[in-house]
Amino acid sequence: MKRKSENHEAARAELLRRLALGDAGGAARLAAYYQAAELKRLYRQGWLKRGVPESECESVADHSFGTAILALFLAGRPPYEALDRDRALRIALVHELGEVYAGDITPVDGVAAEEKARLERASIGRVLAGLPGGEEYLALWEEFEAGLSPEARFVRELDRLEMGLQAAAYRAEGNGRMGEFFESARRSVSAPGLRAMLEAAAVATEPGGLDGRGGHADASDSELPEREASAG
Repeated sequence: MKRKSENHEAARAELLRRLALGDAGGAARLAAYYQAAELKRLYRQGWLKRGVPESECESVADHSFGTAILALFLAGRPPYEALDRDRALRIALVHELGEVYAGDITPVDGVAAEEKARLERASIGRVLAGLPGGEEYLALWEEFEAGLSPEARFVRELDRLEMGLQAAAYRAEGNGRMGEFFESARRSVSAPGLRAMLEAAAVATEPGGLDGRGGHADASDSELPEREASAG
């Protein structure tokens, strides 16, 4: 599991140990923050597997930020005015906390869905341990994972939309092998307005751009198996 730095873990552990000696409430909040901030170091592994250089690869925190921005711009506004924007934002912000310790497990890693869920549930439990209000954030994460509310299902689509938008950004920068990510996003993004955003980004970065000369998928991706179509 590639991270931006592999030699900081001892320093982080020592920081968390020292924090544990302080005020219980304040220390727990700081400890949860520093653990969650580890997502800034964790690469989105799917991009690396498709040749995006580490120097250009987004982090899981980058992806979470992008998803939260989409929630801010869209939830609670037409045609999504029925959605609770605050709830959608909170779900978007916590939806990847299960990867702090589990890592960004992709479909090609050979990890069973049940084991992935177990690892991520243990990870977020560790991050939120002792945090005042931690039960609320855990419930929001579980709500997202199971798609239990309209907001959770909306953020699940935003999660995949954001992946497609990032694929378009990478393709615009000259990174190939992005077609599979668009196809993966298309299988998950069904809300008409969100699908329109995905298609606009995909078409704008196709070979030939808005002239309409490009196809839906990069030619270099035509032989890739469907199960690999995920950034993380």
